[in-house]
Amino acid sequence: MALDRQTIMRDDFPSNRRGYDPAAVDAHLDRIADEFDELRRRAAVPAPLSAQAGDQVKAIVEAAEHGAQEIRDAAHAEAREHVARVTAAADRLRERIEQMERDMTQLVIDLREGAERLRGDLDELQAGTDELSDVRDEEPPQAAAPEPELELAPEPEPEPEPPAVPADGPAPKQGDSAAARIVALDMALSGKPREDTDHYLAENYDVPDRAALLDEVYAAAGG
Repeated sequence: MALDRQTIMRDDFPSNRRGYDPAAVDAHLDRIADEFDELRRRAAVPAPLSAQAGDQVKAIVEAAEHGAQEIRDAAHAEAREHVARVTAAADRLRERIEQMERDMTQLVIDLREGAERLRGDLDELQAGTDELSDVRDEEPPQAAAPEPELELAPEPEPEPEPPAVPADGPAPKQGDSAAARIVALDMALSGKPREDTDHYLAENYDVPDRAALLDEVYAAAGG
């Protein structure tokens, strides 16, 4: 017997002169009571293990899917953050490389101009030396005038000679910063330590800011 509202509220019982037939009503109520007893009995019986296991497996699968989604979201966020960091680092590296290229270009220009000035000075010096040599070659030898006879006087005592300058002493200082830069770059590229180059420039060149020049030269030489 199906238990629903229409079944419980039925009113099509047989009737007699005094109303519904009591026997039919009692039989209907007995069937309703039997249905309720059956429902209570089924509710009291625990669900089979297969049904319980199915519910547990379903809960586990749902939790695993939820955890996997959280892991994917976290991985995507971390990947985006990592890509952003790498991109920023690449931008900074590109800017540094571009700045180094500009510095190297300017250094090459300065060195070329300094080398050209130095070459011009050397050419002028060579031309002056050649001209002086030509003038000396063209001058006729002059006859030596007879020396008058002089009375011999007692020879004076020899004066003490000044101390000799060592042959390897420091050369006169030069004021050309471009020449100092060229010499320093050559020493740096030859593997000379910065201290040796600094000492050499201090002895041979008059450079206003020797430390800055050495920083620039050794940075260009990769040292």
